[in-house]
Amino acid sequence: MTSSDSRNRSGPRPSKRDASIDILRGLALITITINHITGFTDRMHMVGMQFPTLTLWGFSSAAEVFFLLSGYLVGAVYFSVAKDPPVREFAGKVWRRAGKLYLYNLVLFLVLLPLCLLSRDLARLSFYSWFIEKGPASIVDFLILYTQPYCLEILVTYMTLLAAAPIFAMLLRLNILLALTISIALYWFAHEHAWFNIIGGSPVGDWRWNFNPASWQLIFFGALAAGRYRLLAKMEQRADGNWHWLVAPLLLFTGLTILFLAQDWFAFEVLYQSKIRIGPVRVVHALSVCWLIMSILWMWPRLQKLWLMKQCAVIGSSSLQAFVVCVALSYTAGFVWIEYLPYHAAYILLCIATVVLLGFFANFYMQRKSKTVS
Repeated sequence: MTSSDSRNRSGPRPSKRDASIDILRGLALITITINHITGFTDRMHMVGMQFPTLTLWGFSSAAEVFFLLSGYLVGAVYFSVAKDPPVREFAGKVWRRAGKLYLYNLVLFLVLLPLCLLSRDLARLSFYSWFIEKGPASIVDFLILYTQPYCLEILVTYMTLLAAAPIFAMLLRLNILLALTISIALYWFAHEHAWFNIIGGSPVGDWRWNFNPASWQLIFFGALAAGRYRLLAKMEQRADGNWHWLVAPLLLFTGLTILFLAQDWFAFEVLYQSKIRIGPVRVVHALSVCWLIMSILWMWPRLQKLWLMKQCAVIGSSSLQAFVVCVALSYTAGFVWIEYLPYHAAYILLCIATVVLLGFFANFYMQRKSKTVS
């Protein structure tokens, strides 16, 4: 069999979802779940090492990966150049998804409230104490997206970018270089001017959103453009069976990891790694993570068939629902740790248990969805 035949057989069909995207997105959701729990335990001054995730050794967190892959799928599924749907049709689909996300966000806010009423520390750490002190009137601030508690602010930014996606789609239709230039210019202005952000967010600090949409739009809309032209499918065909493809992402990722760790070794700080304004260093690191992991999965497709990878894919394939559940699990684990088991061993067990439960939910949701479709 020739190498070209191999690429044609292993490359993703236009109608087939790329499993590597779901695997990586599932890994990102697992990391987000653990990081959210760690956010509670660390601020309660837990003694002991954090549960090991990639965040400990790199400039970016899993949120950047989540935005990149979600943006790519929006472009590939809803606005592919092959189908080239009207912008109006595209807008209807992404706005419906944004509306669904808004509803999920509200339900999640209400579901988490009882836990925070039962735990003063959990309410304080999650900023629910602000809503509790203000009383029922504070729900209005939440509904208009003015104030968000811990873990929910990322949903609000994602919702906002989905709502604004048709504007970028119109620019893409006109000229891809024009669309990307405007996106980069907006990103750089927001990055260089901290005041250029939406008022509100978590009730601490400067009262600006924790994920500045004007900055985060670059990776979301940039990935949307890549999805429209199925860039990953073309990269996969080049990577299949070609070990040279791994050299560049491996060197880039390794170099950035060493640079990150060197900050502690030699007591200095790398600039341009803001999370609120998603600094360029964070962007490059997130891209290196995606490039390396996906290249490994493309290089050795059998890895995608491993049970663990399949479980990650199941979680990633229902990312919206899985994210909502992962936030609920993070709060529950935080509540249990704060109120009953404030020990390092319990923290490790809770992290493992929440990931297992997230997997159970994703499998249950997929099976239920399959029965509904059939």
